Amino acid sequence: MLAVVLTACASILSVPNYRALTKQSVARGTACNQAAARFAAAPSGEARRDVLERLKELNSALIETAGYAQETRRENSVDLIDANRAFLETGRAWAGCSLKYNTVLVAIGERDAARHNYTGLLARLEGPHFVAERRRIQAALDELGR
Repeated sequence: MLAVVLTACASILSVPNYRALTKQSVARGTACNQAAARFAAAPSGEARRDVLERLKELNSALIETAGYAQETRRENSVDLIDANRAFLETGRAWAGCSLKYNTVLVAIGERDAARHNYTGLLARLEGPHFVAERRRIQAALDELGR
């Protein structure tokens, strides 16, 4: 009996709070956008490192929330809607900040770095969740190719 209770408690404790993940993604996206704006105003090494750190955080969060969304889908969980929302908001935040960052890279002449980043974004943001983001990224990549 005790083992059943402990197992139930462990499973409850391991369930992520999807609404909190969504709020964190929005906050991370805002922080990343602010870092990208600072980088655009003065493209220093420190400002660039700040943007890259925020993008790494968003990328890690995207990987984490993608795993949660897959797990809830596999389990046919009632949390699927919230898990998908967390995944979507994380991807949107990452794509939005990346677009701003890459725009600055192009403006300061680092077209190859921006092209590399855009290609990575397209590879990462697959599936029906990110149709609008993929269009924006592809348009930026096409513009870069001209």
